[in-house]
Amino acid sequence: MYKILSLDGGGSWALLQILTLKERYPDPEITGWTILKEYDLVIANSGGSMVLAALASDWTLDKCLELFDKAEIRDSIFKKSSFWDRYFPTNFLAPLGFGPKYSTTGKYKGLSDIFKEIKSLKLHELVEKIGEGAPHMAVVTFDAINNKAKFFRSYEDEDEEFDEVNLVQAIHGSSNAPVNYFDFPARIKANGTEKWYYLWDGALGGFNNPVAAGMVEALNLGVKKEHIAIVSLGTSNKIISERERKYFYKLYINVLKNRRWKLRMGAKFFMKTVVNQAKTILYEPPDWASYVAYVLRFDYDLKNTDENATKFVRLSPLIHALDEFDDATKELVYQLHALDMDLTCDEDIQLIKECFKAWKEGRILNQPIKTSFDKNETIKYKCGRRYFQEAFQDWQRL
Repeated sequence: MYKILSLDGGGSWALLQILTLKERYPDPEITGWTILKEYDLVIANSGGSMVLAALASDWTLDKCLELFDKAEIRDSIFKKSSFWDRYFPTNFLAPLGFGPKYSTTGKYKGLSDIFKEIKSLKLHELVEKIGEGAPHMAVVTFDAINNKAKFFRSYEDEDEEFDEVNLVQAIHGSSNAPVNYFDFPARIKANGTEKWYYLWDGALGGFNNPVAAGMVEALNLGVKKEHIAIVSLGTSNKIISERERKYFYKLYINVLKNRRWKLRMGAKFFMKTVVNQAKTILYEPPDWASYVAYVLRFDYDLKNTDENATKFVRLSPLIHALDEFDDATKELVYQLHALDMDLTCDEDIQLIKECFKAWKEGRILNQPIKTSFDKNETIKYKCGRRYFQEAFQDWQRL
């Protein structure tokens, strides 16, 4: 069986992936290389690529948690830029909550310090260092000049020039979310081709969940699809809350009726619209990618059979409040809805841990591979596991 591990982007929400890995590999002494050797291909984007880097550094999972638990590490990744670092007009828009908040160059220095054990190794050299049983690695980015997805691999693709970069360079590009986050594209030079790249987060190419790309990579490597098994770890998927829906509708109606007089309301509506569009890279792609990969693997056989379920495992919490939830869980979901992906304070990190606990206990649902909603927002699972424990058991059987 050819096993793929796919790691979604999602900024600080990638903490969920480490907590999920800890659940699967509870031995406190187990290190990243041992985990990686259980897979034949690991593909990652953004926050997931940082988890990949931590595993490739051969850290224990407890040490991997420090990426998010330690404030100084979080702050070195989300390195705030000053007024003088930003450019016009973003330096004046930032106090209003719009425009980039963090320094791209500051992030690269932070990543280089955090992953100093591997920063001098090109991807293929890193795989060689891990040794026998090491998986292929692929990191997804977005080429800002050519406006298309760019993959950095530890292996050659006969259809593309082989751009050799180290994993720190790759994750620097992959984690470089634009518009409301980082100020400039990540600028890196690839060895071999000697090309300069200007990179944004791989989510811009539709690969926040890179599982479909991982499936295609395996097929390109000559693996027969019936031999492929997939573990896809997400960072949550939000479905708009009733509170948010009502707030947006209120803004919309007020601006529609008073567009020439209520300037402040109009400004709020404009900024919310733009910011929401900037975040769309995180929303639909996870559903789309899982569904496409599943269809590729099973030829449209969308049955929740045990055989299918153990060959395609999707684990990611669905942030959506249902009427059947108790009040405490509903309130937790509302708080999670309000969180962005750039979480830098201890209280927000604790909320992610509470999210994991509720998801593990079945109080928050697992993200389906294919679903639909009726007019009352009732979820109908057509494919995929409804609860964490069901999907987790599939992973154990795999």
